[in-house]
Amino acid sequence: MTVTSNIKNGQDLVLRDINRLKQKITFNNVPAFYHAVSTSLGLAEGMFRYGFENSLDDLLDQSNWNPQTLESQPGQLNSIDFVSSPRVSIYKVFTHRGFEVHCIPWMKNQEVDRELINHPDMEFKRWRPSSMKVLFRIAQLHTFIQSYFDIGDEADLELIKYAHNISEDFIDDLQKKLNVVKVHGISVRSLFDVMAKKHKAGEDLYLPKVYDFSDR
Repeated sequence: MTVTSNIKNGQDLVLRDINRLKQKITFNNVPAFYHAVSTSLGLAEGMFRYGFENSLDDLLDQSNWNPQTLESQPGQLNSIDFVSSPRVSIYKVFTHRGFEVHCIPWMKNQEVDRELINHPDMEFKRWRPSSMKVLFRIAQLHTFIQSYFDIGDEADLELIKYAHNISEDFIDDLQKKLNVVKVHGISVRSLFDVMAKKHKAGEDLYLPKVYDFSDR
């Protein structure tokens, strides 16, 4: 089997079907690690599809958009109708916590990765990285992918495929709601392919470096 060809964009199974497959394969003795990753993926999916504890709320709250830096016009009842939305960059990253989607705002002609409150050049009135930066996370996904090559089964692969699809759907949806200047980083599928090659060659994997703005 060529593992690099198994991660596809098509979404074949939903999460509950994948969990049922895992129960069947393991005779209802589902490993704790699988359960933890599946639960994390379920929480991420619930946030994206159904708005549960939605991390996008602060980003999409137009009362937090700066009309002085964005194209806008007066609306009804003293409201403001925005013609444009704030600029952001999206980063797909693997950290020690797992796979994450990060959001970085722009100010003038560069990205900023620090807290800013009521800055006249900022397109958000308030930008707090602690609550607005990490939008999406699947805990320990990189470790789960690595374990797939040693002890994985069909259900594990389907879970990885589903994680890729959900994360890419999330980013696609975000691009419709904000002015996404760029999308950068490594997807779940791309890391899977890298891990497959490293595993076949017997080489160690080092996570890609997270973006660094310290020199700006």
